[in-house]
Amino acid sequence: MAKNENVLEVKNLNAAYGEAKVIFDVSLNVKEKELVAIVGRNGAGKTTLLKNIVGLLKPVSGSIVFNGEEIKGIPTYQIAQKGLKYIDQDKKVFSELSVRENLELSSYAMNDYNLEKVMEYFPKLETLMDRQGVFLSGGEKQMLMIGRAILGKPQLLLIDEPTEGLAPSIVDDLVKTFKELKNETAIVIVGQNLSFVSRVADRVYAFKEGKIVTEVTGKEDIETANFDKYL
Repeated sequence: MAKNENVLEVKNLNAAYGEAKVIFDVSLNVKEKELVAIVGRNGAGKTTLLKNIVGLLKPVSGSIVFNGEEIKGIPTYQIAQKGLKYIDQDKKVFSELSVRENLELSSYAMNDYNLEKVMEYFPKLETLMDRQGVFLSGGEKQMLMIGRAILGKPQLLLIDEPTEGLAPSIVDDLVKTFKELKNETAIVIVGQNLSFVSRVADRVYAFKEGKIVTEVTGKEDIETANFDKYL
């Protein structure tokens, strides 16, 4: 893929729950090794957008192109195998399995057994390999979920509310991790933590009532933009 070519292109996407339309003609793109943030208040449609992109929900209309291929209508597991991974905000891991077993399940699914790569990003997980998921903190679960997702060398990660409920020190660690991860994969984060967004994002879409209402590029503009009005 040529440098700066779009990894993801969403065009005129419309989505609904039954008769209730919640996404209105949304178009966005993500470039190779770019971190894009989507900000907006609860209920704006951000999570719905991500779930439509990865096939957990079926769009009413529009186009979703990943690596030059239309993926709308493709099963979610096939989209993941193509290199587009989704990490939801619920921080769900297999609670009865150990950290190692959680990772090994992803290794098997993606045919990638390089757990050392995960430990490079999340060295704390190495000390937790035998701990069951049920005994992990919220921050440790987030590390594990991202660790599972990067197995298979994805080209794009969609991460919903990565900092929700996490201590400030863990958020600081995620800033460093995301800056490192961006050298390997494009990332889209959804959230309301504007401080975190300003520290990691290359580009920001503001989302309001199911529509993109503005796009901000450039670190200085992102740091000074008043996104509060969309929250």
